[in-house]
Amino acid sequence: MTTSFQNRLPSLPIIFVSLFITVIGFGCGGGGGGGAPAAPVVISTDQDAQGLYTTNGDGSGTFKSTGNPDVVEPLTDIKGMVYGDLPNQKFIFFDVTANVLYQGEITAITLTDFVGTATVYHDGVMVDNLVTVSGTVISRSSIDMTLAASGNFVGGSIKGSFSSEYDKAASNDRIRSDTTSGFPEFIGPIAISYEFAKTDNFKVQASNAYFSQSISNQTPITQCVHNGTMDVSSNKNIFILQEAITVTLFTCPIVDSNYEGVASVVDGASIDTQMWYAVTNGSYSVFAVLDN
Repeated sequence: MTTSFQNRLPSLPIIFVSLFITVIGFGCGGGGGGGAPAAPVVISTDQDAQGLYTTNGDGSGTFKSTGNPDVVEPLTDIKGMVYGDLPNQKFIFFDVTANVLYQGEITAITLTDFVGTATVYHDGVMVDNLVTVSGTVISRSSIDMTLAASGNFVGGSIKGSFSSEYDKAASNDRIRSDTTSGFPEFIGPIAISYEFAKTDNFKVQASNAYFSQSISNQTPITQCVHNGTMDVSSNKNIFILQEAITVTLFTCPIVDSNYEGVASVVDGASIDTQMWYAVTNGSYSVFAVLDN
């Protein structure tokens, strides 16, 4: 006679398997509630590189060149301005401490990848031009640029973070914040070819014309006079510059009437009290971070 216990025996393995699957299910479920991993961000449109960029001292840039001696410069405080439309979107990135400036054009962007060309300056003097540029950009977030070796230029790089200061529209009022004197003076060290530290008084008048002087304390004394105009028509924080550099009483080795560049006015000690300023002419660069 079959007992009731024997009748139940075939079902026991099924019960054990069910319990085993249940336990495994709880173990794999990760009772921590973390859920599934976040899906990767898929970028399906061409990105926009336009903006202001900084590195905030994180050391995310390099400059290398051959010479006597060879030069290797870490770029630790980069200021960057990218403006205009493709296929000739312009950029200037500079580091006053290292006295390095990269100026050029982004010619194409495909999704996050971009290509272009650049002219490289060190100590205010052109090192090489037609340097190949490539990199990646995420709109209103970050830019990562590599500059290929060319001639005496061994190579360089830039990594920048987008600054929301870019969204301030250019205007004459923003660069003439000191009404007591009629126009403000932005003052600071200026990086140019014939000496690292300059005293530069950058004055902007109501007509959007500006005037400044850079004077060295070396012997013989050099003094360059800068006269230019600022285009304030941009709805972003981009002031397009046209500048002529002349000489008066002393000598100036970088005289030319065909400098072009860009400036941005950002928050320093208070609102709109710092200017990023840079112009080039293909042979020399002049750039500075000036405070009001």
